Amino acid sequence: MPGREECQSIVRQLWPYLDGALPEALQDRVAEHMTQCANCRSHFEFASSFLTAIQESGGTGVAVDVDSLRIRILAALAAASDGGP
Repeated sequence: MPGREECQSIVRQLWPYLDGALPEALQDRVAEHMTQCANCRSHFEFASSFLTAIQESGGTGVAVDVDSLRIRILAALAAASDGGP
């Protein structure tokens, strides 16, 4: 089972991973980790489902500033992983 620090690193990289914004070596590392770690896989499944819901809601007339939303989500995740509010 992977260690806590490795899992924290992987979870911090999930959003860039889903966006395809990681270098290939890191993409491979995250993908490999997901095959071994059910806890991180649950984070991945949430993030993936969240992005799908955002994309599917695009036709509702609600304007979504995706970059701003991503920044706020990453900040909230960082605060949560650091034990913040």
